[in-house]
Amino acid sequence: MCTWIAVHPNIPAAGDSQWVVFRRRVAIMGYVLLVPEMVIYWAWRQHNAASNFTKKHQENTGWTRVHAFFLIMGGFTLHKGGKPIRILEAHELEKLSEAGKIEWPTITEEEIADRSKGDYLSEAIVLFQTTWFIIQCIARGAHGLAVTELEVVTLALATFNGIIYYFWWDKPLDVHCSIAVQLLEDVEKQDTPSPEISDQEILEGDERVVVLPNPLPPAPVQVITSTPDPALTSAGAYVPPQEISDPGMRPGDEKVVVNLRLPRFLTTLLFHILLALGRFLISFSDLAGCDTLGDKILRVPTFYSAPNNSDDKSKADIHAVCASIIFGAIHCIAWSFHFATLQEQWVWRISAILVLGLPIPYLALGYLLNPEKNKVTWLGWTIVGILCLYTIARIVLLILPLIALRAIPPGAYVQLNWISFLPHI
Repeated sequence: MCTWIAVHPNIPAAGDSQWVVFRRRVAIMGYVLLVPEMVIYWAWRQHNAASNFTKKHQENTGWTRVHAFFLIMGGFTLHKGGKPIRILEAHELEKLSEAGKIEWPTITEEEIADRSKGDYLSEAIVLFQTTWFIIQCIARGAHGLAVTELEVVTLALATFNGIIYYFWWDKPLDVHCSIAVQLLEDVEKQDTPSPEISDQEILEGDERVVVLPNPLPPAPVQVITSTPDPALTSAGAYVPPQEISDPGMRPGDEKVVVNLRLPRFLTTLLFHILLALGRFLISFSDLAGCDTLGDKILRVPTFYSAPNNSDDKSKADIHAVCASIIFGAIHCIAWSFHFATLQEQWVWRISAILVLGLPIPYLALGYLLNPEKNKVTWLGWTIVGILCLYTIARIVLLILPLIALRAIPPGAYVQLNWISFLPHI
């Protein structure tokens, strides 16, 4: 529940259905469970961009960090002639305002808060619950009481949820509608007649046919005749190549035809698995550096953030690696915990080490790989392999605690006596 509330998605497009919005948020929550350090990296990018934008314009416009977050998450749409054109990015808002083509939005922080579905009280309650759970886990471990693997996973996620809350504290929650920003020059041109038809257009009834200049002559059609295929019989029926009789075969010999095609449901399942894996790997790059709209016009991408300085990005990369190391180290707390089998214990240990150590070579290879060359090298394949191995390790660390519930140690049922911490009079 804390993870669901911690997710602060960007504003969807006006035509997106509730199912699309819900599915997009569930996907983000899945990334929080699988790669929380990358979601923290995305939240940091938005937080840093909002802070820089606020420092730049707060004195002249009175905008706060809430305004900057609202802008970055796609809160303002440029309209022309009463119709939406595209979502306004931060640099576009600055350029159009300096050129006098739009008026700087005058929405107040209270109006933005009215659009938000969250408030400081609900976020404070969730933070209190998260902090209380962390204190309980630490106290149980200090008094020698059993802590389950599921509590260790929850402790790691709760710690990272607190960091996400910090970065998104001023970001509005679940805003579904953006604010229209009208081009000023359109006010003067709304009553102007439509342009005349050019000499490239001819009216035919109620339709316009566009005539291209100097049309190319149609390519000649060449008829090629050839001898009939020996695989065709005289009656014209097609005989598969496997069924053609071999001159060396004797009557009575059986012909074996090997069918290498997979069942249809297995092919479909494999296709969807590869498609989901491809989308998951592509989202890694979006979480780390999506700062353009791309093909999205009426909404910002799911993991979008305004561009940041390269120096800040380098520091953030190092912080993300440190966060991954801490995340894996928290799972190593259960190194000597009770497991139902020895195999499960070693699977947990190996997965925790992979989560702890794989981000280091991932970052190093990411700096060595030059995306401008647009070539798939061994570095790129190595990075893909690291991401797949990391994802498998994270899935294992999510599934094993659920399996371990079948054999919980007796000490896990012992409640901590908090009264013993109070001084006796």
